[in-house]
Amino acid sequence: MSDIKHKKILNIITLFSIGGATETVVSMAEGLIKKGYTVHVATGPNIVSEGSMYETAKEKNIPVFTFKDLKRDINILRDLKITIELAIFIRKSKYDIVHTHSSKAGVVGRIAGWLAGAPAVVHTVHGLPFHRYQPELKKNAFIYIEKFSNLFCHKIVAVTQTIIDIMLGYNIGYKNKYVMIRSAFDTDIYKPDGNDNKKIIRQRFGIKENDLVIGKIARLSELKGHKYILNAFIQISKKIPNAKLLIVGNGELEYQLKRFVEQNNLKGKVIFSGLITPEEIPSIIEIMDILVHTSLLEGLARVLPQAIMMEKPIISFNLDGAHEVIKNGENGFLIKPEDEDELAEKIIYLCNNPELIVKFGKFGKKFIGDQFSSSKMVEQIENLYQDFFNKSH
Repeated sequence: MSDIKHKKILNIITLFSIGGATETVVSMAEGLIKKGYTVHVATGPNIVSEGSMYETAKEKNIPVFTFKDLKRDINILRDLKITIELAIFIRKSKYDIVHTHSSKAGVVGRIAGWLAGAPAVVHTVHGLPFHRYQPELKKNAFIYIEKFSNLFCHKIVAVTQTIIDIMLGYNIGYKNKYVMIRSAFDTDIYKPDGNDNKKIIRQRFGIKENDLVIGKIARLSELKGHKYILNAFIQISKKIPNAKLLIVGNGELEYQLKRFVEQNNLKGKVIFSGLITPEEIPSIIEIMDILVHTSLLEGLARVLPQAIMMEKPIISFNLDGAHEVIKNGENGFLIKPEDEDELAEKIIYLCNNPELIVKFGKFGKKFIGDQFSSSKMVEQIENLYQDFFNKSH
């Protein structure tokens, strides 16, 4: 058996912003460092509006290296340059395992790992880079890029079984190359905290005690589908006068969404929280009665299991991995994507049946069990690395 504990690991991610993929990288690195591994992170320069995880990494003693040419948008010359820079960095630092995350880092990082001769190159798919809402030409280009990048890694980790099924459906890799490992979080802090804390948080956002809070947590960008819940909320607020919509996050659509709220006389009923740190998310979810997920593209949004751990019902578009954590009619509702009328109808139904809100919340927590605990994810990642080195020696 090879001494896996002495292996050096480099995680590569496009941006070190606040979001599921970055939080997973930090959680994974923290867990492996505690087990005695050397773990570093390579990333590109941050986009200010998307927040930063640099301070969190510093607190957890995770070294982060920033490469100015690692950027989300495609630029062939710059992408070639960063591939070479990363390959030199990997070879010079003698990393044994290169583990890439996110689309751009997944392409340049895998090739760089292969060029540097890294013994193990692993890629995690947090969400597919191609999707049903792209023009066909663009979608096909991304499928081809994924097939090409797949040649440069030894294993692909997917956060849902749905991702594996879709990728195999497009002949990307082969079945034995994939392993499903959930994007986990510290489930210990996702426990209902009691009425005193709820009262303080509700007051912070001007929410009254008898208000019913519908929450959406996502970056304010096009594919996150805020327009569907806002359009549905016009109907909801007429039927449920004490309903409030709490929109958590920030992003490029902030001005546009706030303008929509003003134009439709929803001011005071729709609350924008701005950017919230990952540490604050449990207490924000706790004040919600229902969590709504209207994203058009997601591997499996971590806010779904987070809300389930906080015993909240979820109403979600039936896309991607949502069905893996939501049992329709038992801990929430899966609805047809982009169907604003059904979205409004299900929210109104739950608001009018408060006993179901409690029942759904209790069932959901039992249903997902410990699938999303950080310790389980770290153990599965360690086993994956161990298996690779045992088989290759």
